[in-house]
Amino acid sequence: MTRAFAEPSGGPARAAARPSAPAVRASTETVQVLVINGGDPYLPAFLAIDGAMRRAMAERRPGPVVWLNESIDTLRLGAAPSPILAELLARKYAGVRIDAVLLVTESAVDFYLQHRQQLWPQAPALYHFVAPDYAARLPAAAGLSGVPVHVDYAGAVRLALALQPHARRALVMAGVSPFDDVQAAGFRAALDAERKRLAAEFVVGEPLGAAAERLAHLTDDTIVLYASLFRDRDGNVYVPRAALETLGARSAVPIYGVFESQIGHGLTAGAIESLADRGALVADLVRRALAGELAPATVEPPPAARCVADGRRLERFGLTARWLPADCEIRFVEPGFFQRYAWQSVLVGLAFVAQSLLIAALLLQRRRRAAELSLQAQRVQLLHASRLAVAGELTASIAHEINQPLAAILSNAEAAELLLHDGRADRDELLAILSDIRRDDLRASEVIERLRALLARHDTQRRRFDLNGAVEAAAAILRAEARRRHVAVDYDLRARRAEVLGDPVQIQQVLINLVLNALEASAEQPPAARRVRVETRDSATAATLTVRDFGAGIAADDLVRVFDPLFSTKRSGMGLGLTIVRSIVEAHGGTIAAAAAGPGAEFRVVLPHAPQADTP
Repeated sequence: MTRAFAEPSGGPARAAARPSAPAVRASTETVQVLVINGGDPYLPAFLAIDGAMRRAMAERRPGPVVWLNESIDTLRLGAAPSPILAELLARKYAGVRIDAVLLVTESAVDFYLQHRQQLWPQAPALYHFVAPDYAARLPAAAGLSGVPVHVDYAGAVRLALALQPHARRALVMAGVSPFDDVQAAGFRAALDAERKRLAAEFVVGEPLGAAAERLAHLTDDTIVLYASLFRDRDGNVYVPRAALETLGARSAVPIYGVFESQIGHGLTAGAIESLADRGALVADLVRRALAGELAPATVEPPPAARCVADGRRLERFGLTARWLPADCEIRFVEPGFFQRYAWQSVLVGLAFVAQSLLIAALLLQRRRRAAELSLQAQRVQLLHASRLAVAGELTASIAHEINQPLAAILSNAEAAELLLHDGRADRDELLAILSDIRRDDLRASEVIERLRALLARHDTQRRRFDLNGAVEAAAAILRAEARRRHVAVDYDLRARRAEVLGDPVQIQQVLINLVLNALEASAEQPPAARRVRVETRDSATAATLTVRDFGAGIAADDLVRVFDPLFSTKRSGMGLGLTIVRSIVEAHGGTIAAAAAGPGAEFRVVLPHAPQADTP
């Protein structure tokens, strides 16, 4: 933007000459628009505007648009373009239809007005990125329409003071190009309004390295305003945004400015115009001009400046966005960990929860397993204690059962000794005595072996065994006790398929408990009625063991409680025997029931058949 409008060459009369009416192009017809930029068209701000303009034109006009571009680049270099350039452009585009001319910056407008009669006088000419006062001075007869630019220098100063309220000094960084001069002048006017609060210092034309070093040693009572740096006093030419990146990297304090293209490249905050909005406004102006809908000398208001800040630089300098206007746009806000890795965090959280639940389940299972093992160990101990208690009840009969063969052995040994002393030893008679001793020894050994098998402490075993065989083994142990009590025990083992799956010792324990109860129930009956009957039968699915006595029986009210812990119908009973019996039967997948059976009581145990063994 130049500081004053330059009259076109040839004088006011030529500049005021109205061009003839241009040909109106249909919206579907191909049009060609020439863009003349007074600066470098590849500057970031111009690239952003140009991109937005082309996108908006493509959306709003169905027909193709061919964009042609030229640059006179006086913003940086300062020298006015030679008339030879106009002649060169006239020759370059001779025979090329130009449907509209778009002029960017004041220097491009000056150049066009000076050479308009030589350059496309019939085409509508439009402008943008010029100062409002410059646009106001354009003669109406020139017929130029456009969108000025309002640079809010005062807004940038206000934002700086909002973020650094204790600042007492303002440092303006600027170059020496014509554009740099205009920017510095804008900040000078804005700082004049704050001269009671801020002491202003202008660093103009200082080489980039020295300027960066200066900013590196500032304190937080200084605000830095970046005008622009196209050229320094040594003649070095820069891209202002690239220069700002160098300054921002070294600066010890925030830097403020007025151009959107510099947000994210060193500016902490600024009062800026949206480049995308400007591009869209210019596109609409060009479209209306091509369609013949635009009145001559139409001036559209520029996009309003607004607050924009760089969240990263706010954080770097310890500034809070709460000090900025409520509608300020904060860009480049570094997301938190959970915002940046939202779905990953959810997955990790779910995995953690799942892992925690799995660990909890494993611990619970381990505790449950430990409880089961403990319960199983206690059950084994209880069953063993029960068998020991049974052995206590059988002590007298067991002693009698062992003493009988031992007494016979002693008697036979004494007889053999007498024969030998008398010298009447007969070989056959001695052999007969030895045979009797051997038989009685085996008899005593069998009793002890049966007791050892019954009373030995062992873990529960599950194997196939014959129910009839288990009954016979228990009967051998009970035989002496039945004789001692003078009770006849009948065994009717007619189960043909008697194989069951489980622990034979525990099933023997069941039978011994039931038979001992039956023997005790028969003790008070007359001798002829002292009978106990043990039967085995089978069905298609199970084998049945029945123990019946012919004693006084069990009262109907007690039948439903007979298996309950600590319930007993005997004066000296503890009420655990039948409870243990039921637990053993149920552990084998079977059932047990008690019933009144005329005189006496009957207990029926049903055990499922063992699965058929696989055949090869």
